[in-house]
Amino acid sequence: MKVDSQRIILETLDSFQTSAEQLEKFKQINSYIDVELYKNLHKDFLVPTDIKIDIKNFIEEVQRYTDNFQQWGTQHVDIPRFGLALVNQDGILKDNDPINGSLHEWNKIYPHNPIIETDCQNPTEVMLMNSLKPIRVFDNHWCRSNILKWHKGAHFKPHIDTVLPSPWLRFWATTDADNFCIRYDCGDGRLQEFKNLETGRLYLIDTSLVHDALSYSDNNYQLFLSVLPSSINILKEHLCLV
Repeated sequence: MKVDSQRIILETLDSFQTSAEQLEKFKQINSYIDVELYKNLHKDFLVPTDIKIDIKNFIEEVQRYTDNFQQWGTQHVDIPRFGLALVNQDGILKDNDPINGSLHEWNKIYPHNPIIETDCQNPTEVMLMNSLKPIRVFDNHWCRSNILKWHKGAHFKPHIDTVLPSPWLRFWATTDADNFCIRYDCGDGRLQEFKNLETGRLYLIDTSLVHDALSYSDNNYQLFLSVLPSSINILKEHLCLV
C-alpha cells in the first residue's frame, strides 16, 4: 500500500492554521526539539526504552476506569476505539473530554477554540495507578496523554502527530503486541510494518512520519503518551540505542 504522505502532512498543518487563535497558540510555544536532535533520538520509527509496564497488573487496575473510557472522537464512531485521559487540560476525568479524540479533528471543527498537546499538562488520577509507576520518571514533563482501548478491527488511518521542529515527543506501548500491527512510511510512500514489538515495552515513536495502526484483538490497550522538550535528559537515560 502506498500513501500520499505530502498531502497528509499538508492537511495536518492546515488543520492547525485556519484561525488567528490557532496561529497565536503556536506562537506562544517557547520550546521546541530541533530537527537534528529529534532525528538523533529517533534512529528508527520505534526506539525501545528500558521502561516496561507490568501488563497483568495494568489490566487489573484499569478495570476500575471502564466507565470513564469514551468513544474516540466524533467521527468514525463505528470503529471500536475508546480513550481515557491520563494528562489533560485540568486533571479532571470528565465526559466529552476533547483530548479523547483527534486534536486535528477537534481543530477543524472548532478552529476558534483550538487545543494542542502543550495545553494539556495536568495528570488525572489514572496516572496514580501502581502499574504506571515506571512511566512516572517523566512526572513534571507531561503533556497530552491517553490510554487507548481498542477492540478487534479498530484502527487509525494514515496520519502524523507532529511536524519538525517538534514541541513534544511521543511514547507508545501496547498490551498485546502479538495482535497489533503498526506501520510507517519508510520513505517512498509504502507503509512498512514494524516487526518484533514487545508487549508492555515503552517505545519512543516518530510520529512525524506517516503511520497507521490496527488491532487484531479485543481489549488491546495502548499507552499514548506525550512529553515536553524539558524531558530530554531523562529520555536519554532510558533509550535503548544501539
